[in-house]
Amino acid sequence: MAKRILRELFPPELEEFRGELARDNAASLAVLLFMGFFFSFVLFLCQYVFKVRFFTHVRSLEYLLFFSIGAGLFIVNRKEIEAKGTFFLYICTAVLFLWSAYLSAGDESDYPAFLFLFFAVIIPLLIRDAFGYILLETLAFSAFFLFLDFRSRPAEIFRMDLIHLGMALFVSLYLSHRFIRERITILENSARAETKAEHDALTGLFNRRGGEQLIRTYVLNSIPGAFFMIDVDNFKHINDSYGHARGDEILKNIARCLQKQFRESDVVMRYGGDEFIVYAVGMGDIRHVESRLERLTEAFHEIVLDENANEHVTCSIGCQINLGSWPDYGTLVEAADRLLYTVKEKGRDGFRCSDADYSVRTQEKRLY
Repeated sequence: MAKRILRELFPPELEEFRGELARDNAASLAVLLFMGFFFSFVLFLCQYVFKVRFFTHVRSLEYLLFFSIGAGLFIVNRKEIEAKGTFFLYICTAVLFLWSAYLSAGDESDYPAFLFLFFAVIIPLLIRDAFGYILLETLAFSAFFLFLDFRSRPAEIFRMDLIHLGMALFVSLYLSHRFIRERITILENSARAETKAEHDALTGLFNRRGGEQLIRTYVLNSIPGAFFMIDVDNFKHINDSYGHARGDEILKNIARCLQKQFRESDVVMRYGGDEFIVYAVGMGDIRHVESRLERLTEAFHEIVLDENANEHVTCSIGCQINLGSWPDYGTLVEAADRLLYTVKEKGRDGFRCSDADYSVRTQEKRLY
């Protein structure tokens, strides 16, 4: 029971979506500041320009200054605020809670309490964070408000404020919890859809869309690594002799083999059909790469096609090491493909590796 309550108050899955929630809260902060500026500006015009008197005294000039300064700071520091939207939203809402509690119950005993009740309803609905933190903030400032209200207002009015606040908090916190759970569900569904769109349905590896995007990012940022292009030898023969179901099973075994040989930080993708590509991040020593290629070739040999005929899977591999000089993904594909072609020319079931710098290769191509 206690674990379930803690999970509802502090959902662990929220940690995965901190960035998205920060952007949500930055948007909520923008809405709060600019809507506050608009309404306080209208009230200021009504009271001080058009001399319209309301049944309550609203400090529209103070609120106008607060929201004007807040909106101005948001515009000037927009990128920083968007990156830490949750933190800045808590700061702004804490000020509004504190200020409205003081105005509603602190300095004027005849000041109506609806101002704090308004913020008690609105603020929890704006924040996208662990519900426990929203609950703590709201209850803490509500307790502060009730303390001031009890000390400065008649007992009858205090009881009314207590009832009204209880109703407001119940509705607001219930809706806040609902909205947060719905937001988590949306983010999880979006993440699953994105993962599905970027992964191959058969093998579970990255597909070209997902894998190429990551490798392009690594190469463009000059992050070194070894680029492997792997082709299953005679895959058409496997499909024709053993059936497409067996061919699919072979591809799955190769994918599992690649996942065992490489790290989670490496990009392992199915390039298409019977071709695979791996970008092993940070792998730049050619002796280490060739040792890895030998182990990989042996691992492929362990995938048996036909025990009676003593047939096993073989692959041809071309590997181009990028130490940071290769300019883009396309040039790496071309280089690895040339190395792969030389392996096939020599009878397949092997590998060819190069750690040549891109500029050196360019010069050599010009000479020959």
